[in-house]
Amino acid sequence: MKILIADDQASRYKRFIDALAGIGVECDSVNIESSAKGARDRLQETYYDLLILDILLPLRPESEPEIQSSLDLLFELHEGNEYHKPGRILGITADKEIAGDATTHFEKQTWTVVEFSESSDEWINRTINCVSYILNEEKKITTEQPSYGVDLAIICALEKPELEEVLKLPWNWSSPRPLDDITFVRDGYFEVDQRKITICATFAPRMGMISTALQSATLISQLRPRLIAMCGICAGVKGKVNYGDVLLADPAWDFQSGKRNRDKENSQFSIAPDQLHPSEKVRTHVQQICGDREALTKIASNYPNAPVVPKIVIGPVASGSAVLADGEVINEIKIQHRGLVGVEMEIYGMYAAAHRASKPQPQPFALKAVCDFADSGKDDDYQQYAAYTSANVLRLLMERFGSRLLD
Repeated sequence: MKILIADDQASRYKRFIDALAGIGVECDSVNIESSAKGARDRLQETYYDLLILDILLPLRPESEPEIQSSLDLLFELHEGNEYHKPGRILGITADKEIAGDATTHFEKQTWTVVEFSESSDEWINRTINCVSYILNEEKKITTEQPSYGVDLAIICALEKPELEEVLKLPWNWSSPRPLDDITFVRDGYFEVDQRKITICATFAPRMGMISTALQSATLISQLRPRLIAMCGICAGVKGKVNYGDVLLADPAWDFQSGKRNRDKENSQFSIAPDQLHPSEKVRTHVQQICGDREALTKIASNYPNAPVVPKIVIGPVASGSAVLADGEVINEIKIQHRGLVGVEMEIYGMYAAAHRASKPQPQPFALKAVCDFADSGKDDDYQQYAAYTSANVLRLLMERFGSRLLD
């Protein structure tokens, strides 16, 4: 457990630190900073289970204590993303009357506010009770934390042709079963290196990032997969990829994320992409099959009249909320990442669900294949083949490296 004390009166915490030792919290676990700046520096580097924040705190060590310094820090911790947010925040003041209206604000934004006293240990007892509560919660999480369930969860945006091609893989698929009131899944398995690898596959009720994120969150919370993958089709960037090429999205982001600013004459969109990456472990194993021309040729040869032998390309894939049929839009997205290789509608939603999931977190990755170039020549001729190559590259990866990825 780690505790940060932000208070310019460090000497008054000696008895408190001695009391912490009595419940098993060593003094090395406690850091004391005398200013808001010092606290900010600590919180940029370290996660603390508990922040004890003086209501009257100097902005810098040489400054005079003022309430606004503490209020600003408290606001930034609640509203911003620059710092590691403490697990709990406890306010402290030597005189609630002097703190005035700030006390009420602190009580709303913190766990509680305790009043320091030189002549009484009541504030120490209350603070120690808070620390004991956190310790007990940590023990409960440790003992009750759920273990992983299924080895691989697969989510597709479309039932046809995407999930359809996944279910053609020789993975012993069962009949659909309800996961909840609105989600049906198909269970499967295969064996490799004398290990049974379990799989669950489904498709989202609608296309798009929101539907995919919600469906992914359901799979993660109920199935607790070690790996979560997205298969299917996407648009490619002409000159960088070809029909049927399978793209490992690294990174993925919402290319429409940002803010529109307006002055008196003009309106301009400021891009603010949140780029998310697949599992690094998966990425390194995908790299190992990128150059396996024999395996990729075999995939093509097993498809009637395959138009081309696919490649595996690792690169940036942008997600958006609308189907694109205008080649100029892709040129605009290239400004956000010059290495752009693909555009689609769902991957960022799945990555976001995985990255923000509670433990045990799955390793996310997406393998989507190129079916068009999001231009005026866009048609459906290559959708089935792209869905096929996407599913079969997933098979190649899992049957060759599944045991390593799951260890």
